[in-house]
Amino acid sequence: MERLALIGVSQRRGGSAALQAWNEWLQVRLEPPPGLLQEWVPLLTCNRSELVLALGEGVELEQLRQHLIPSHLPRGYAFAGEAALEHLARVAASLDSVNPGEDQIMQQVRAAFEAASAAGTVGPTTSFAFQNALRIAKRVRREVLLAPAQTSLFSLARPALEAMLPRPARVAVVGAGEMGSLAARSLAAVEGLDLWVVNRSLDRARALAERLGAKALGLEEFLANPPALDAVVAATPVAGLLGPAFFQKQPRLVAVVDLGMPKNVVPEAVRGAVLFDLERLQRLGEERRARLQADLARAERIVLEEVEQVVMEWAERSMAPAIARMREVYRRTLDELVGELVGPEMVERLAHRFAHFPVKGLRGLARWHGAEVAQTFLKEAGLWEAGRG
Repeated sequence: MERLALIGVSQRRGGSAALQAWNEWLQVRLEPPPGLLQEWVPLLTCNRSELVLALGEGVELEQLRQHLIPSHLPRGYAFAGEAALEHLARVAASLDSVNPGEDQIMQQVRAAFEAASAAGTVGPTTSFAFQNALRIAKRVRREVLLAPAQTSLFSLARPALEAMLPRPARVAVVGAGEMGSLAARSLAAVEGLDLWVVNRSLDRARALAERLGAKALGLEEFLANPPALDAVVAATPVAGLLGPAFFQKQPRLVAVVDLGMPKNVVPEAVRGAVLFDLERLQRLGEERRARLQADLARAERIVLEEVEQVVMEWAERSMAPAIARMREVYRRTLDELVGELVGPEMVERLAHRFAHFPVKGLRGLARWHGAEVAQTFLKEAGLWEAGRG
């Protein structure tokens, strides 16, 4: 756990420019200098770009940041040990999301872990962190209702968008991935909308459109000859996809929602329509966060309670071989002193009894002062290296 760390930026803690710069960096396959990292998992969403990692032996977090993060990037935030686990659990539970309680993030955290596992960059430290973060997130979702099912980033824009639109209205969702699909499903429930699903793969657009009773269009055709729209929602990985050429063909447009990372919409090209970009969505999210203050406080308490238990579990796991070694030393010593007077079973019981209080004290040291203090005791007693071996 001491080597667990997390670095990154988010929309809430760095803004769109920093987020986009980190996103571009982490999308390239990471090749860290030898010895700097032992394990790593990139976590990239439209709201955050983070790297969960295990530091190399003897490597300090600040040393890693200096050698790993390109100089042109914002430094971002950094967490180590217990704080890194707590942050990852808060992310997975959607407590750090632009829209608290949204469904996607836990799936994205799981998908990032699975992708890194397939790439061979996961090890015992990151595996332990992700498994526990996801377990904690499930408990938060089970016990605290922060948002209805299918809540997404788009949910922040929908009420205002719905109020702005004329009836009937024509709306296009560009992108049939996870984010675009959630937006399209949400819009399909609104009365009086003529919904279009646009995607680079026409087959994928058709599949989603058929499920929703919408129309489908390929991206190339859409950009060349778009239908007249009242609103457009963009959720693709393409920077500047919708620019001046597109908006010049949309005189009646009243609203534009940009859910993409990098930004899909060229802001300066939007004329006469309200642009719901990440900055506006963040403001809407902070307003919703204020209304959820009591529920968020309950969720935070669950995270802190669970993280404390996980840290204790990790400390005990790391000390288990040395504790077993301690009990073995007691057993051998007792066997030498009284083995001829009592049987092997009694020697074993006495060894466990004598080791009980030192083990209890070690667990207390690990809990209140950190595993490193307990490990120092074991090293001084000559038990740590033997136990680890």
